[in-house]
Amino acid sequence: MGKRPKVAIGLRGLFLIFVLLAVLGTLCNSLIVAYTVQRDALIHSALEANRAYAFKVASSIDQFLHSVNERLKYSSQLLGSDIANPTLSENEARRLQAQDSELSAVLITDSAGRILQAYPTTTGIGLTVTSDELNEALKLRRPMVSQAFTSTSGKLIAFVSQPIFSPTGEYLGLVGGSLHLQQNGVMHSLIGEHHLDGTFAFVADGNRRLLYHPDQPRIGERLDWSKTVDQALLGQDGAMETVNYHGVPMLAGYAHVQGSNWAVVVQQPREQALAPLGKLMRDMLIKIIPAGVVGLGLILLGVMLITRPLRALAGHAIDLSAPNATAELSAINAWYTEAAAIRQALVRQSQHLQQKIGTLNAAADTDLLTGLANRRAMNAALERLDAAQQPYSALALDIDYFKRVNDTFGHDVGDVALQHVAQIIRDCARTGDLACRAGGEEFCLLLPDTDPETAHRVAERIRSTLSNTPIAPVGTLTLSIGVACRDADTPSAEAILKRADERLYLAKRNGRNCVVVRGGGCKGGRKRPPQRG
Repeated sequence: MGKRPKVAIGLRGLFLIFVLLAVLGTLCNSLIVAYTVQRDALIHSALEANRAYAFKVASSIDQFLHSVNERLKYSSQLLGSDIANPTLSENEARRLQAQDSELSAVLITDSAGRILQAYPTTTGIGLTVTSDELNEALKLRRPMVSQAFTSTSGKLIAFVSQPIFSPTGEYLGLVGGSLHLQQNGVMHSLIGEHHLDGTFAFVADGNRRLLYHPDQPRIGERLDWSKTVDQALLGQDGAMETVNYHGVPMLAGYAHVQGSNWAVVVQQPREQALAPLGKLMRDMLIKIIPAGVVGLGLILLGVMLITRPLRALAGHAIDLSAPNATAELSAINAWYTEAAAIRQALVRQSQHLQQKIGTLNAAADTDLLTGLANRRAMNAALERLDAAQQPYSALALDIDYFKRVNDTFGHDVGDVALQHVAQIIRDCARTGDLACRAGGEEFCLLLPDTDPETAHRVAERIRSTLSNTPIAPVGTLTLSIGVACRDADTPSAEAILKRADERLYLAKRNGRNCVVVRGGGCKGGRKRPPQRG
């Protein structure tokens, strides 16, 4: 299996990826925080509203019961002066029932529980009460509101009573009225006045029996468990998150009715309280999106401005060896400190690399021993001359009897001799001529724009100078030189060099230490072996 190609991500792409991740992370975090804050605020607001609602309902019920007790207290004082007077008892019963329509029935008994007066029905007068709640009121001899119970007529009621005492303090009985809890009773009137959309209230007595509930069939039902009712019956007011008997999360407020030990609970489904949250979040997103788009646009513009010089620098950093790399790097607009520092470092590196390349190129084109151009440089120069169709002359030079030097003095001395010969060729050459070491003791001198006569004069100057310059410990050395020019017979470098070599060998055959320009004999010195200095 082949290797998977590496995916290259540019600096701009990395910037955008990290910026987008940061923006998305910040946006998500902001939305989460906003959602949490709004949710908690809605829950707190709903709990506080329900607590206030429950407290207000409890206060209303307490005030109503207090007003009923006050009216009963007034009647008990009147009856205490003459409880045996049936006319007085009947008048008070009628008055109480007429004054307070919420009292479905008024009852007056003696201390033994015998019914002295009842209104609006007179059934039972003379009989003794059998209800546990009424007997408890007779026994306690104090104002009280009974727990809910079912009357003899089958109705769910609560009995509010006041004890009757004589002016001398003798306990004579009680006067009281029953509150009808079902259908459109007193609770419906009181709680209905405080009804709030999305909430509902219920009232329970000390036995957890429902005295009021919006689901009327549940009135009279005994609650198995209710944390809110338990807290209210302990005399506390407050709010809490709870669940109803169906397991639905609720936000509930609760309050205690002081005068009757009843509990008022107002609750709202948590989901309903949080219903506005969805709209709030949508509105927030709608408002955030335009600002987010503008922000992303500004970020993108900033990223492009920041990465533009870096991308340009990176593009040129790939090839610092290009001839115009330094100029192109200097032209890049590195407008901030870091990019400018990178540009400056790349410029220095490019200059250094160019120097190294120049040194390496020079070394690659130079003969290490003599310092002259090598065959590679000579071939390149010949290609340029041919390509330009430029006229030139070529000198093929060979040291006479050089093998004897190596054999007699050794190769180290031979190398020194080669260096002296190279220096003489270099000194005798003109500006623009190219002196080359072709190999061994063979040399070549290229003379651009030079005719045969001028080339011959240069060759003769080289030959003469060398033959008259002793080289210790070798003595004097001589050169055989062949000269060829670019013309119709030798139009290419290959032909010119071949012609120069042929004339060089002709110079060798003609006695060495001479120059052959055309097909004739030697022009110059005479044949002689190396002489010791």
